[in-house]
Amino acid sequence: MSKKLNKFINLALFLALVALLIFRQKRIQEIFFGKTTQPAVEINSAIAPSAQLEFKVAEETKESYQLTASNSAHNALELAQNELKLDLKEYDFGTMIEGVNGLMADNKHYWAIYQNGEYAKTGIAEIELNKGDKIELKYEEIQL
Repeated sequence: MSKKLNKFINLALFLALVALLIFRQKRIQEIFFGKTTQPAVEINSAIAPSAQLEFKVAEETKESYQLTASNSAHNALELAQNELKLDLKEYDFGTMIEGVNGLMADNKHYWAIYQNGEYAKTGIAEIELNKGDKIELKYEEIQL
């Protein structure tokens, strides 16, 4: 009888632990308790040694990131890699950004690169920055 009771207690503790871990997840809380976060605009004002990062949020998906070089002679790719999680692919013609912080390019969208407000003339790996130069990565629809 005590072995069955021990098994029952262990099972109950295990289930309680699993339930606790599950309900600590924010998405589960939103579903069951209606708690929502409203990330209208987020700004990370912390300044890293190489860049200041600001990003705009569009419907809970970050589709635009702006990086500002704090020193001269920075490579734009290195600057972006210091601040963001980039998914890159190497081609004969250069490096292509396939994803930024988990948002991947697909057959309808790509990651466009802007340098100081203008569409970049080269790939991100070839862009050398001066102090104050801005690089913006935008998730844009492919126009055919």
